[in-house]
Amino acid sequence: MGKTPVTTPEGGAWLDGKILHLPARGRAIICTDLHGNLPDFERVVAAFRAAHAESDGDAYMLFTGDLVHGACYPETRWPEHLGSWYRDQSEELLDAFCALREEFPGRVFSLIGNHEHSHVGGPHTRKFHKKPTETEFLERTLGPEKTEAVKALFRSFPILALIGRGMVVTHGAPRVLVAGYDEIKNVEYGGHEDKTIREMIEVPILGELFWCRYAGPLAVRRFLRRVERDGQRNHVVVYGHDPVRKGYLREGAEQLCFSTSFGLRNEKKVYLDVDLSREYRSARALRYGVDILPLYPELARKRKRFQRSDSEARRAEFLAASELETRRLRPPRSAEGTARLGGRSPRRRADP
Repeated sequence: MGKTPVTTPEGGAWLDGKILHLPARGRAIICTDLHGNLPDFERVVAAFRAAHAESDGDAYMLFTGDLVHGACYPETRWPEHLGSWYRDQSEELLDAFCALREEFPGRVFSLIGNHEHSHVGGPHTRKFHKKPTETEFLERTLGPEKTEAVKALFRSFPILALIGRGMVVTHGAPRVLVAGYDEIKNVEYGGHEDKTIREMIEVPILGELFWCRYAGPLAVRRFLRRVERDGQRNHVVVYGHDPVRKGYLREGAEQLCFSTSFGLRNEKKVYLDVDLSREYRSARALRYGVDILPLYPELARKRKRFQRSDSEARRAEFLAASELETRRLRPPRSAEGTARLGGRSPRRRADP
């Protein structure tokens, strides 16, 4: 299946233990959970090829994990909650991934997800295959020799990526409560085969990054600070794992969860096309149609955009400035007025 493509910083991208670094230049195409969906893989790879050509070769392809283990239902029995029907082609997708890495050395990467982890030290997954488990089913399909090559590939996958100027990429919601950079880069994947999923969720680092679907804003802000390097402040973390029915969801200022494939209708699937030289200071800076792009643009519903003329824009700016000046000149609330509010000053309206 090939060796780890990059281990030193000379080529731009580099691996520091289990942490991938992408430089603050070029572009990155980021894709979440595919689960054996080869047509979606080919779609996102086409976007990467286009970005690679447009940037004179300075582009990266990053998958966030869960490349494997798709549903096993025929189209006539396909559940609505799994989105658009597809045939599980996990083996073919792995072959295509390895071929892409060889074609673009040092440019194509994947994080390890909980489904890859089930082959190299984590509990077996049973979403679609119970007996045998999904893990056993794929390994039987691959055969002994190819299984060992796939396991070596999965062991080489990093668990975290620091990309560009302050963006972090994980598989699931980063509810990492204590661990910092050094603990994460040195984490070992093995030794958890006998744990239940419930027990695995409580395992520091692995459970926190593989299985969590939600992380509170305070925990995320502290996590982002703990994995900062070389004076670069981290602002945003992007991840998948949990299907987002509309394609993407911002959780506060620091988190963007998005879905490229699994569990969605084709018209809702999205991927990221990130400018690595830009410092995205909040999740709101990642915009649909610019950085968040539909995987099937011909099917995606057109979003209405309110476009103002230059005169309307100037009028809006004038009214905003007038309102700001009015607030500045407004006298402070008296103690008596504050008392009528129960001893509290009125709360400021939260940002939208």
